[in-house]
Amino acid sequence: MRIIDNNMLFSATDLCNFLECEHLTALDKINLVTPLSQTPDGDDAQLFQDKGFEHEQSYLQKLVDSGVNLSDLSEVRGSPQIKAAATLEAMKSGPDIIFQGTLFRNNLYGHPDFLRRVKVPSNLGPFSYEVMDTKLARSPKTYFIIQLCFYSDLLTDLQGFRPRMMHVILGDKTELNFQLDQFSQYYQTLKERFLERISHDADTYPESNEHCSLCRWRGLCEEKWLQDDHLNQVANITKIQIKKLWSAGIRTLAQLAKHDDSAKIQKLAADTFVKLCHQASLQLNKRNTGSNEREILPLDPDGLRGFYRLPKPDPGDLFFDMEGDPLELNGLEYLFGVYYRDGDEPKFQKFWARRQSG
Repeated sequence: MRIIDNNMLFSATDLCNFLECEHLTALDKINLVTPLSQTPDGDDAQLFQDKGFEHEQSYLQKLVDSGVNLSDLSEVRGSPQIKAAATLEAMKSGPDIIFQGTLFRNNLYGHPDFLRRVKVPSNLGPFSYEVMDTKLARSPKTYFIIQLCFYSDLLTDLQGFRPRMMHVILGDKTELNFQLDQFSQYYQTLKERFLERISHDADTYPESNEHCSLCRWRGLCEEKWLQDDHLNQVANITKIQIKKLWSAGIRTLAQLAKHDDSAKIQKLAADTFVKLCHQASLQLNKRNTGSNEREILPLDPDGLRGFYRLPKPDPGDLFFDMEGDPLELNGLEYLFGVYYRDGDEPKFQKFWARRQSG
């Protein structure tokens, strides 16, 4: 999301962010006018970004080595309109691959990793292009499809023909192919919702979700939750459980901690409510006193669940541990370890994996 010449422009990332969290979209819009405090990315985020760039460059080199006619637009500078014009000129010349092109229409713009020429006629001639993106993940994700649909939608205007397929190159070099028509109706509905939402200001509230750990506004949301004493601060609580507690008039962590745990909450199991009350109580005590307390849960009276499912301890037990790097191609396990007891003395034996040269 950005403003150029007093026009607000939106990218595929903005649409994916809206799908994850409408409050994220609201904060992005506010930030355009009034800069907000951002939470800096951690080392993991930078590592993933670097690995993603390496993956893209590796695939680009593979294409170059194959001898295809490739147009590299990564050095084109200027506004999205200027870059889109350069991309259209490249498309008219008909190279096999266009790298880092730009697609633009009205207030939507995008930068697909690759455009690949296919033998399907369009306004360009006896050929057209389809979108191809590189992704570090080993399996497809929803936002991959949304991005591909977004780019394919913009590409339709440039070549006067709707692409039939769209493609993603995963981190293990696997290519997945998707039919645009299978996802276009969902995409169009999402896009319309996004454009409607962004056209006016509306009050939103931060809802905890899986995207929070990656969000640059997570610090602001955490401050809001702390200020409101939101129930999502209770460890291991679910959204469904929060809604049921709200319906019962329990709206804060403190209220839950002080509530009678023998009360009946509609559609919430009694033992679940007890656990949530006790968990909230432990956290409230930590907040008020600064001291850590723990509560030992009672053993399963039937002797069937929890630790009862483990075999009884034996002096010969071995506990295996393995460390690895999932971002390496095909994965890399580099350290094995075994914990065991030598008489009364606990020991840990490590086994390093070493890469052989030559």
